[in-house]
Amino acid sequence: MLFPIFVVVTLAEIYVLVSVGQAIGGLSTVLLVIITAFIGSSLLRQQGWSTMAKAQQSMAEGRTPAMEMLEGVVILVSGILLLTPGFLTDGLGLLGLMPWSRHYFINHFLEKNAERVFRSRNSVFIHRSDSTETKNKKDETIEGEFWEDK
Repeated sequence: MLFPIFVVVTLAEIYVLVSVGQAIGGLSTVLLVIITAFIGSSLLRQQGWSTMAKAQQSMAEGRTPAMEMLEGVVILVSGILLLTPGFLTDGLGLLGLMPWSRHYFINHFLEKNAERVFRSRNSVFIHRSDSTETKNKKDETIEGEFWEDK
């Protein structure tokens, strides 16, 4: 499944690079790719630190930093896209670094996949026990005595 995506994205990147190169010149195209990489790397650094600070604040307040962790994943993928030379991947990577579009990506992913993740039989989010023995053992009272040796 990934191989066709890599082939299509690579061919599209080559087509866009050649088209832009014909329109503004080869040197200008290379400089533009380098400039977008520098802008992207500075945004990546800033957004990464910001997300890490929000995660630390959530943990300090006693909340699970679930949204911040998802934002970190989107930032990581955006960084990988920014490292790939080309305008299409840079554009998508830059979108992943913008907070408003990052939240859109996360919400879209959760809408499409939350039901499948939480309804899965072996989900890491839900612990289900099919055994009735475990249920009966929870309700069973055990009486006994204990003492401490000194």
